[in-house]
Amino acid sequence: MTLGNGLTALVTGGTGGIGAQLVRRLCADGVEVIAGSIEREKFDALAGETGCEAIYLDVTDRQGLLDALADREIDIVVACAGALGLSGKTYELAGDAGRTVAEVNILGLQNTLEATVPGMVARNRGHVVTIGSVAGLYPSLGQPVYSATKAAVHNMTLNLRMELYGTDIRVSEVRPGRVASGMHREMFGGDEARAAELLYDPYECLSCDDVAGCIHWILSAPPHVDVTQIEIMPTHHVIGGVRFHSRGAQG
Repeated sequence: MTLGNGLTALVTGGTGGIGAQLVRRLCADGVEVIAGSIEREKFDALAGETGCEAIYLDVTDRQGLLDALADREIDIVVACAGALGLSGKTYELAGDAGRTVAEVNILGLQNTLEATVPGMVARNRGHVVTIGSVAGLYPSLGQPVYSATKAAVHNMTLNLRMELYGTDIRVSEVRPGRVASGMHREMFGGDEARAAELLYDPYECLSCDDVAGCIHWILSAPPHVDVTQIEIMPTHHVIGGVRFHSRGAQG
């Protein structure tokens, strides 16, 4: 679809790093943007800057989400709301340590789709963009629950595209590498400076606008083009390889 007047986009996590940058880009195109977020303190600033409509939207609250969007005709939904959670090893994390991450990343996405996709089907138009992660396809030491939820996002997106076969609705998954979004502060009890010191400053990372620009490009593709999956990485980062262990090595 051609981005511009007449389209309405919902961006969940719309006041966060990637979400806010995408809101800025879409508003500049003339798209009517609903920035859904739980960060009320950021609403006025983002709405004043961009002209978006910032509303309270907790993706884990199914009924609240359905009620808030009941009378909205959503043409584009970009599911940027996400959680990272605590770090640790799979066998050391407490059984409920990943509950919030799963509720936001999996059930929150399901709730978002339930609230928006039926209307798209009825109108036979729309574009759904999910935010996965390279951690959803490859091992990510220290974040096993997050990786598992992003693997779920990957498969949910594939299923959604199959389910919408025969309609004019496009479905895309964006899988970024490490993004300096501030999200990693969750790994350090909310200490953003610590996250920057250990995870951002020493490394080449993507910016939030790098990812938002990629999403914007996907949304701008001609109607007959569906960018179904895309990974976006810093140039000097690679994933994969093989680790060999010496027969005589200890530990």
